[in-house]
Amino acid sequence: MTTKCAWPNCSEEGEFPAPIDPRDLSKRQKFCKKHIKEFNKKWNGLDGFNADELESIQFGDATWNRPTWPLGTNPFAQAETITFESADDLYDFFKQRTSEPKTKEKQAQTSQELPADVAESCIIFDLKSPPTKPDLKKIYLKLVKRHHPDVNNSNAKAEDYVKRINVAYQILKNFIA
Repeated sequence: MTTKCAWPNCSEEGEFPAPIDPRDLSKRQKFCKKHIKEFNKKWNGLDGFNADELESIQFGDATWNRPTWPLGTNPFAQAETITFESADDLYDFFKQRTSEPKTKEKQAQTSQELPADVAESCIIFDLKSPPTKPDLKKIYLKLVKRHHPDVNNSNAKAEDYVKRINVAYQILKNFIA
């Protein structure tokens, strides 16, 4: 069902709802795109309230008679509770995951290889194996200076690459320690 714009002498279709009365915001009227902008410029949500009512709203009844609940006990909220075993790496972001069962050959092969996140970090740092801790910091500072967005005219790719460098640095630092 289409509704005509509530603006006087307008024959356009009203598709944008707006309140009629500041005291009852549930009563609505509809305006066309052109007139909703005009309405919003002129709308005063406090129009018609006297000084005592405004003071009551401002200082006494700040919730405008809306129901409230203690924090975390909203009866309408349907939040899913997630329980974590540990606060370290809540989303297994840095852990290597495998979906296939390991054979004896694969187990021997992977025990000699680096974990996937460490190997990827070495690629970002352009290394074949993790360096010593002092060397890691030097390489990290050199890479950040070269790829920092301020040096690269606020390039979005440079900003993204610096974020990757920071994550790789944390992974390698934790692996070396």
